[in-house]
Amino acid sequence: MFILRLESASAAVPDSSALNAACLSVVTVGSFVWAIGETYTSSAIPDMNVVEACRITLSNVAYTVQKHPYALIYLGGVTTALANYVQTKAQKEISAERASIIYAMDPVYGAIFANVLLGEQLSSYGMVGAGIITVAAATNAFLDLGVKSNGESTSEPNQSPR
Repeated sequence: MFILRLESASAAVPDSSALNAACLSVVTVGSFVWAIGETYTSSAIPDMNVVEACRITLSNVAYTVQKHPYALIYLGGVTTALANYVQTKAQKEISAERASIIYAMDPVYGAIFANVLLGEQLSSYGMVGAGIITVAAATNAFLDLGVKSNGESTSEPNQSPR
């Protein structure tokens, strides 16, 4: 759903950085509210109130930041903010359908990197799955099945319809 909504949002908002910041802000606030709710509903403390749940959640966040600052910088900056920025920027040029095919290749990329960097091996089921995903992505690319709603081909984003 995010990929579909990002297609229209990236067309409406010219600044990819602002759109990325807005997306990440909403996710941050939503995650914090969720964490407070989890603390409130799963607490063993009798008569827990929302203020106490907020205090405990903030304490847990501060502890995590103190104990794992480099991991948080990497996970927050590189794998989340940078990846979302690249996605936001790229989806100005391609359709949501084409983007979803590219993202569907993620397990294949992960398996390749795990093999190259860690020496891991795929089972026969993993090989079959990677093959199916790759064939689906290649079929979409060669047949150009992603056409934008205005009739424009996704492989020619800056040209007018024929």
